[in-house]
Amino acid sequence: MRTRHRLATLTLLLSLLCAEVQAQSALVSPERLLGTGPSAHLSASATAQVQQDWLVIRLTVQKEGASAPLVQTQLKNVMSAALSQAQVPERVQNENPSQALQISTGQLQVSPRYSNEGKLSGWIGVAELMVQGRDFERITALAGRLSGLTVSQVEWKISPELLAQNETKVQGQAVAQWRAKADALTQQLGFKRYSIGEVTLGSPGSGQSFGPRAMPMAMMDASPDARGAPIPVQAGLAQVTVVVSGHVLLQ
Repeated sequence: MRTRHRLATLTLLLSLLCAEVQAQSALVSPERLLGTGPSAHLSASATAQVQQDWLVIRLTVQKEGASAPLVQTQLKNVMSAALSQAQVPERVQNENPSQALQISTGQLQVSPRYSNEGKLSGWIGVAELMVQGRDFERITALAGRLSGLTVSQVEWKISPELLAQNETKVQGQAVAQWRAKADALTQQLGFKRYSIGEVTLGSPGSGQSFGPRAMPMAMMDASPDARGAPIPVQAGLAQVTVVVSGHVLLQ
C-alpha cells in the first residue's frame, strides 16, 4: 500500500513539474518577448491642393399628368430629344479623347400624387440627364441649349487619373514625415534603432472641395432669352490628403 501511495505521489509531482515547465516555456517564447519591448504609435499626414478638372452638370425634367403612362411618355419624349441633341459628332470626340464628353441618363421615376384628403389626384415624374467631362466650354454650352431640361446641379470634381497621380505624390511626403518622426523619437528616448510594425494608409477627405462647391439650382423653366446661353461655371481647388499611421518597436 505504501509503495502504491508513493508512486501516486511521484506521478502527481511529475505532472505538476511538467505543467510548470510548459508555462515557463510559453512565457519566454520569442513572440512574447518581441511584444514586451517599448513601442510607440505614430501618425503623419500630407496634403496637396489640386485644381479641379472634372465638371458634372445634372439636368432634370419634371412632368405631371392624370395617368402614369402619360407622364412616362412625356418624360421619354423629352429625354429622347435631349439625347439626340446632346450627341457629339464622332469626329469631334476623336480630336482629343481626353476631352471627350460623357453623356448618361440618371433616374427616371413616376410616382402617384395625393390630395390633402389622401385620394389619388394624379402622377408626377422626374427624369435626369448628366453631362460631364473636362471640356468645360462644350459642357456648359450644351447644358445651356438643351430644350425641355433645366439645370439642377453643377458639381466640380477631381478626375480619377489626377486623384491617383496626386495621391502617389502626397503618399511619399506622408511616409517621409512618418519616418522622420520615428527617427526623432528613437533618438530622443535614447534608443539605437527601431523596427516597423503594422502600418496603415488612408485618404480621408481626398477630393474634398474648398473652392466653389456643388451648386443646386431651382427646377424651373428658363426664360426664352436665357435659353441657349452657356451655364456660368468656375472651377475651384480640392484637397488630396494621405495619412500614414503605424507602430514602431524601439530597440
